[in-house]
This record gives sequence, C-alpha cells and structure tokens, in this order.
Amino acid sequence: MIVKICGITLPSQAKEISEYGADYIGVITYPKSPRYIGIERIKEIKENLKNSKLVAVVVNPILEQALELLNIADFIQFHGDEDLDFVKKFPKNRVIKAIRVKNESDLEKIKTFKNEDITVLVDAFKEGVYGGTGEMIDLNLLKKITDVYDKVIISGGLSETNLKEILNHVKPYGVDASSKLEVSPGVKDLDKVKKFIDIAKNR
Repeated sequence: MIVKICGITLPSQAKEISEYGADYIGVITYPKSPRYIGIERIKEIKENLKNSKLVAVVVNPILEQALELLNIADFIQFHGDEDLDFVKKFPKNRVIKAIRVKNESDLEKIKTFKNEDITVLVDAFKEGVYGGTGEMIDLNLLKKITDVYDKVIISGGLSETNLKEILNHVKPYGVDASSKLEVSPGVKDLDKVKKFIDIAKNR
C-alpha cells in the first residue's frame, strides 16, 4: 500500500518521514494554503528524500507552471477543477488526480479518469476549499469507490487513531494524511506520522 504524507514544509521533517518509510512526500504549491511553499523550498525538500517520491500538489495551474514543477517533482497532483483534457497533457504514470467527493454522483468523475488509467486521490468535499480540511468521506461511499477502481488513494481526516478501522472496511491503493498528523499547519507530529506509516505498512 502506498503511503503519502502531505503538506510537508520543512526539509528536516521530509528527511525523517522519508526514513520512516513514506512512499510519497507531498508539498503544496497553492498560495492560498497555509501549507504553501515556494520552488526553492521544494527543491530543498527533494534533496532531503532518500527513498520517497516527491509529489507537487497544484490547484488549477497554468500549463507552464505544472511542467516546471514536474521537472523537480516525481509526480504532480492536480487538486483543483482540472479536466481530463488538461490532465492528459502530462505522463499518466506521473500524475495523480484528486476528486473532491460529496456523494455517489461523484463516482462518474472518478470513472472518467479510471478509463484513462490515471491514479485518483479522493478527498472530502468542502465548499471553496481544495484539500486539507481534515474531514472524512463516508466509509460506505469510500468502499463503493475502491470497489469501482483499484488505483485510488484515500484521504480526508485520516490519522493514526482511525486508520486501522478504515482499512478494515476498504482496501485502497494508497492512503494520504496531512492535517490530522500536525502540530500546526505544515509542521508534523513525527510520532503520529511514524505510527500512521507503521499501521499502513503492516496491513
């Protein structure tokens, strides 16, 4: 199972979390996010990773911005309202498309990307907010999503205290956590992070 720890802002924490066994380290390039960091810090974080892949999270970027980030990061995660035509401009093996899920009707959006074999990350919908809400998707809905598609990373309110229970219900391709593992936005509680990774890896 892929483990992604997102919203990293400190190179020193990126290094430690990478050593704990996180597969993906996520950095936020959306200026309105409290976890936003610039290009130079992203490069510094990339240099501190041992075995982890770097994921640059973008929200409705212009093409040139996304391509520049893909020169630094291993993956780009589109977390806005990007459509399939835009996402297909990038190598599908280096793309994650986030879908903010409100109800069962959003399964159709997921199928659009499933049909192109693009990895999907599902996050809880909150009006006007692109990720990092700490809110969970209903477990029954999550199960329907993971039953439909096997390349789904689940996110939204995941923590070291609820992950085991969630994984008793769903078997996703990966798990993603951010806000529930923090001391403050962008600063992780490393004990919580380590526990989260250990739970996911020992399933």
